[in-house]
Amino acid sequence: MAGLPAITIIGAGRLGRTVGERLAGAGVRIRFVVRRAGSSLPAPAFRVDDPAAYRGVRWVLVATPDDQIWTAAGQLAGLGVVGRHHVVMHLSGALDQAALKPLRLTGAALGSIHPLQSVALPAAGVTRLTGSYAGLEGDARAIRAGRRLAAGLGLIPVVLPAGSKPAYHAAATFVSTFLVVLYEAAVSQAERAGIAPKFARAMFLPLVEGTIENLRLLPPRHAMTGAIRRGDLATLKIHLAALSKPDRDLYLLLGRRAVGLARTLAVPPARLAEMERLLGGR
Repeated sequence: MAGLPAITIIGAGRLGRTVGERLAGAGVRIRFVVRRAGSSLPAPAFRVDDPAAYRGVRWVLVATPDDQIWTAAGQLAGLGVVGRHHVVMHLSGALDQAALKPLRLTGAALGSIHPLQSVALPAAGVTRLTGSYAGLEGDARAIRAGRRLAAGLGLIPVVLPAGSKPAYHAAATFVSTFLVVLYEAAVSQAERAGIAPKFARAMFLPLVEGTIENLRLLPPRHAMTGAIRRGDLATLKIHLAALSKPDRDLYLLLGRRAVGLARTLAVPPARLAEMERLLGGR
């Protein structure tokens, strides 16, 4: 990470801390700005309104929750410590540079960099960043800085089209938040069937890993396996009869989407039509 300038990070939540720990561990000078300075942080911590936090720093990352980015940008503008030589980026996945609008008159380059990775524990996130992607958008100079920062973090940068971040972040929710929801549904269903909780929680993980490996090798429609992929109407009926009402509703919704994928494969059209009727599609 040689060549990266000193960086001030506003906020020390899971993602901000993960980014800061990764950079600090590689020798980049990091300062954290938090409401209360914490001794456990891997770098000096300052109060939000302390100008010393920004002295000699040209890059500022806003790592607050989304609904606090505008406020943080306003506080930063009010301190008078940011000018046209600075780059300010936030880490939100759903918001773009408009969230930093209070800083526009300072002349600073504004943008965002969003590490596309799930960070439930900062210690695990530090290593998990390597090889993940990062969504970039903003002013040209902010994007150039974002590319350098992404490289320093081991991330693969992707410049996002203007206005695309809401859809981009919603897409990420499908494979992160909703994957966890689907896994919880599977575990709960297994426990209701009488499988011991310690096995119910663990037994589907190799299946998830195998599915992910399929996705590394194949387009989604070819990576799909199971009853709908085979056109197995009898198994589909068995599944629906075994499920509770909430899980059955979820199965029906996802099943209709799966039938749509199966239409691009060698599944007999008549069998697809039967499955779609059973799943409530028509």
